[in-house]
Amino acid sequence: MASPSIPNPYAEAHASPSGPGDARPTAYQMIKDNDLLGKMTDKTFLVTGGTDGLGLETVRTLAKTGARVFFTARSGEKAKKIVDLLAVEGKTDGDLKNARIEWVQIDNMSLKSVKAGAEDFLRRSDKLNVLVANAGALPNFRAGRVVTVASTAHAFSTVQLGNYGQESKVKSGIIAYGQSKTANIWMANEIERRYGAEGLHGLSIHPGGIVTAGYANMDPIVQPIFEPLFSTEAFQKVFKSLPQGAATQVLAAVGKDYEGKGGFYMEDCGVSRPIPDDEMVGTYGYRSWAFNPDGEKRLWADSLKMAGLDADE
Repeated sequence: MASPSIPNPYAEAHASPSGPGDARPTAYQMIKDNDLLGKMTDKTFLVTGGTDGLGLETVRTLAKTGARVFFTARSGEKAKKIVDLLAVEGKTDGDLKNARIEWVQIDNMSLKSVKAGAEDFLRRSDKLNVLVANAGALPNFRAGRVVTVASTAHAFSTVQLGNYGQESKVKSGIIAYGQSKTANIWMANEIERRYGAEGLHGLSIHPGGIVTAGYANMDPIVQPIFEPLFSTEAFQKVFKSLPQGAATQVLAAVGKDYEGKGGFYMEDCGVSRPIPDDEMVGTYGYRSWAFNPDGEKRLWADSLKMAGLDADE
C-alpha cells in the first residue's frame, strides 16, 4: 500500500528539536491551521482512553472544533472529574466555552465491557465521524476515519501471528510491547484495505516521545530498556510536550489534506517514510514489517475470532 505524497508544512519545525515546548506545532495549531475552530458542530468524535495524557489533550483539542466529543473511561469517578475540569477550563478559554463532551464507560481489559460501552455509545449517538484509538480495544464502529495510535516501538517486533500471548516462545515484555504497536499499524492498514472504497479510512500514527502515564505504568521488563534512552541528550531534545504529542493524531483526525485517504503511518505531523530495519529505535521512519498485507489479513481474522465476532459484524 503506497503512501500518498502529501506536503508536510511542519517538516522544518521538526528538523532541529530542542525539547518540549519548542517550535514544533501543537494539536491546537492543527485545528487553527485547518480553520476548524468551532466549525465542526455536525461531527461526532470518540477518543478511547481520554482521561489523561495524549487522550485527554486530544479530547480537549477536538472539543474546540465544536464537535460532539465522547471519550472512554474505566472509572466513572475519574471521567466526571475530566468533564468538570474541561468545564472549568471553558470559563476562561473561549474555544472551550460551548464544548460538548461526554464519556462512555469502558474497561479495555474486559471485552464484555468494551461491547457494553459500544452499545451505550450507539444508543446515544446515531453517527461517528472519527474514532481515535488512543488506548486499548477498538469497539466495532463504522466511522469516517479510524486513527490508531502506534509508536516507534513497533521496531521491536513484527506481529507474531498465532503467538499473540508468546505461548510458544520465551516471554519478553519488550517483544510484547513492540508487536502490540505493530498490530495497531496493521489494524489501520486493514481497515483501509477493506473499507477505504466505502469511505472509511484507517491511519496509524506515532505521537513522538512523551513521558505519559503509560510510561509510568510501563512493564518492569521494558522499563530498564527505555529509561537509559530517555535520559540521553538526544532523546531529551526530541521529547515533546503533551500538546505537541497530540498534534499528529489530531491532524490525522481532522486534517483537510488527509480527507479520503488512509493506509499510511504518520509522525511529526506528516506521512512517514521507510527506513532500514536495523536503525535505532526512536529514529524517524517505519520498519519493513509495518506493512504486511497477508499478516494484516490474518491478524484481522484472528482478532474477530478472539472477540467472538463474525466477519460481517
